[in-house]
Amino acid sequence: RAIIKNPPILLLDEATSALDTESERIVQASLDQLLANSKRTTIIVAHRLSTIRNAHRIAVHSGGAIVEIGSHDELMKLPNGHYRLLVEAQNHSRSDEENQNAVDEVMAVEDLDMSTGEHHVADTRSARASFSMHSTHSMKEKEGALADDAEVGDADLPAVSMARLWKMSLPEWKFIAMGGIGAIVNAAVFPVWGVLLVKVTVLFFRYDLTKSEMLKDARYWSLGFIGLGIAFGLSVTLQHYGFAVAAQRLVTRVRLATFSAMLHQEIGWFDLDENSSGALVSRLATDSATLQAMTSDTLNQGLVNITTLGIAFAIAFYYSWQMTLILLAACPLLIFSSLIQAQQMAGTSGNKKNNDADTAAGSLLSEAIGSIRTVASFSMEKALNSQYVSFLIASSNADTKVGIVGGMAFGFSQGVMFLVLAFLFYLSGRWVSRGIITFEDMFMVLMVIMLSTFAVGMAAQGATDSAKAKRAAQRVFKVIDRKPEIDSTSSTGRVLAHVDGDIEFRNLEFTYPARPDAKIYRNYSLKIARGQTVALVGASGSGKSTAISLLERFYDPKAGTVTLDGNDLKELSLQWLRERISLVSQEPVLFAGTIAENIELGKPGASREEVIDAAKKANAFDFIANFPNGFDTDVGDRGAQVSGGQKQRIAIARAILRDPEVLLLDEATSALDNESERVVQASLDRLLALKQRTTIIVAHRLSTIRNADLIAVTQDGAIVEQGTHDQLMQLPNGIYKVLVARQTNAH
Repeated sequence: RAIIKNPPILLLDEATSALDTESERIVQASLDQLLANSKRTTIIVAHRLSTIRNAHRIAVHSGGAIVEIGSHDELMKLPNGHYRLLVEAQNHSRSDEENQNAVDEVMAVEDLDMSTGEHHVADTRSARASFSMHSTHSMKEKEGALADDAEVGDADLPAVSMARLWKMSLPEWKFIAMGGIGAIVNAAVFPVWGVLLVKVTVLFFRYDLTKSEMLKDARYWSLGFIGLGIAFGLSVTLQHYGFAVAAQRLVTRVRLATFSAMLHQEIGWFDLDENSSGALVSRLATDSATLQAMTSDTLNQGLVNITTLGIAFAIAFYYSWQMTLILLAACPLLIFSSLIQAQQMAGTSGNKKNNDADTAAGSLLSEAIGSIRTVASFSMEKALNSQYVSFLIASSNADTKVGIVGGMAFGFSQGVMFLVLAFLFYLSGRWVSRGIITFEDMFMVLMVIMLSTFAVGMAAQGATDSAKAKRAAQRVFKVIDRKPEIDSTSSTGRVLAHVDGDIEFRNLEFTYPARPDAKIYRNYSLKIARGQTVALVGASGSGKSTAISLLERFYDPKAGTVTLDGNDLKELSLQWLRERISLVSQEPVLFAGTIAENIELGKPGASREEVIDAAKKANAFDFIANFPNGFDTDVGDRGAQVSGGQKQRIAIARAILRDPEVLLLDEATSALDNESERVVQASLDRLLALKQRTTIIVAHRLSTIRNADLIAVTQDGAIVEQGTHDQLMQLPNGIYKVLVARQTNAH
């Protein structure tokens, strides 16, 4: 990415800090070639001296200021200089065969030949903050999916019965009953409105009445309108309140069940494309809310329609059965127009373009915000904005289509009704003139049916598409009903009275669920005795961290077994197992909250004294105490307010607080500078000495693994060498010996 940009200014922020020896050698060679091909200003932030020794100028930071600056040779001449002390400390470590090459917050500045005269700023970020451009391809794939009206994972949606949804709504039966009563009274208002309107209208044509008699009757019907208004207001309040409470509680219940089901799923489930963070957020936010259309909304509309039409036709038959029969004869035409309207709504209102476009936009937004530093570094704002707008346009186009087609369908439906009324007016006029029916009978049937039809039309216009609601229900219940292959909340399984810490990986075959064709392990076998410190080494992608994932039971192997004290992990209680294991990963995760709260996650309910003690053992107390709020300092979203090394020490303190029987360190010190790593490593050594515990270390730096009881070398999905450091160094042409030689030569 940096090479293709070819910038005049290059920033390398610990670009090789998280790489193993072989990968670092290759990447460093690429960086050296990049620097050699073109004279450019280069600023390097690095812990490893190999990347800065030949820099034109080295600037040493201490206490927030530059305390020394010069070339390597110049700085080495300063008596008791900061840089010289760091180098001597490193050389001392090397004499102890630790081969540790890190420098405390050293910035190296390589001069640019200023004759070029052109300076354009370009910023590259480290791999730790890399923005996954997989989203671009996945978005394009989703665009294709939009056109095909399909979504990843929709092929095997389960059937969902209405009875199940109603059963989930039963706790709110009182509110549903309240809403139902309100809906019935509200529905009755429209035909009664027609009756009152006709009575008042006919009253003014009663020439046989005196002025006082007409005024008296007018006041009587006027009071009827007042009563109707009061009844309408109360019924609408009951209707909307009752159904809204029932609907929202159902949505809350479904969201809680969905979120709970998500938390129960195994890690491999989240690796699948159909279960991206944006898609899962859409299940909770959008699909769950749509379910109310299948319960409260359906009951509401059904009661309104049945009550309105039932009362309307009862009144119509009472006043003129002839006109009502003619109206019923025209019903097929009215029903046909309504079906057209419903069909259009089902085909467009629930169009999956809208749903998928919103999901794609949500995924893009989430990833862009999460990697905002990389977005800003590469000036990707315009490109991402255009991409985001394209998804909004897709959603907008679907909504526009819904509006146009729905409006035309509704207009046709209402137009047919008016044509039917025109025919009725003509026929009723002839019947009135012949004395078959009276003017009041004719007007009563027309007005009551007309106003009632308006009520039915309004209910249909506000209806949520049933097809969309059904699809949403299927997606939600697919998550809720899924039985996880590894249920982290399950209380089943055996609990051992005592954990010794004997671990064995026996004949493992493994592939990640999202990449079933890429076999990670082939006949992988490793025995770890109780209390041993075992180091896993190998090239990147060889499966070192996979062993930790299998031991934590994030995944289960396709073949073979992983055992603890001779017991298959599948037979043990998963919650109990994970409480006996502490993991400090390469990229520590801090949750929004205070430093103390994040450390306390290792042992919920721990006292502040225990938290402080764990921080001291992890060499985190000093920097925490320097914060204005100390342990109550907010770490920000994903720990953005603290540095990488500080995050790592907080994570280590979390593991120390748990005091586990098995400790897993997945490159736990890879982000620390030389001094911090030395102190933290000493703390971890003390921790291991205080209590006999099995420790598995995945590390690239030999300083953290040389003294391990056992070093296992992974290659091509299997353990190819194992033994102590001295034993492996005696193997002619051994893989571990080659790794050591390369690292020694690199430094």
